[in-house]
Amino acid sequence: MSSQTLSAVAIHVVDQYSSAGKHLTKAYRTGVERLVGGANARYASFLQNRSIPLVNEQVKSDLINAQQVLAGFLLKGVHAGSDRAALAIDSVSTRATSGIQALASTATRVETAFDSTALETVRTLNMPAATLAAQLADKIAQGAKAVETRIGSVSEEAAETAVVVAKPARRAVRKA
Repeated sequence: MSSQTLSAVAIHVVDQYSSAGKHLTKAYRTGVERLVGGANARYASFLQNRSIPLVNEQVKSDLINAQQVLAGFLLKGVHAGSDRAALAIDSVSTRATSGIQALASTATRVETAFDSTALETVRTLNMPAATLAAQLADKIAQGAKAVETRIGSVSEEAAETAVVVAKPARRAVRKA
């Protein structure tokens, strides 16, 4: 029974780290989307509000469109990378969980076959460390979820705020 408890704790730790990885991946993706969106808005605002010699409205429009196309390529790369990261996290988590289950099953069979209590002693000694690892994994998963939530809420707040264009600084006039 203790073997199942120890393996259950190990599987819980793997699940928590998997969850934390997915939350951080989503936070990264949201943060990059926010960064690119802000850059797009600032670039468009800069071009529209400035009088640049030899640049008419058509050229400004083309520059803004080109910048948005480049930003789209960047976002596609980030989305593809974050999707692959999520798949890798799932794959590693699944393999680790199946490995833990196989090891627990093998340990139970060996203990039963040899009618040994040595493994029970090892389990008893390792259970406090396993419990501590589970508590640490829970805190890490909670922290990662908080980061994802914070990035998401900041992103929503940024979308609601208007773009403020800074006024050019006044030039100081030297008196002779």
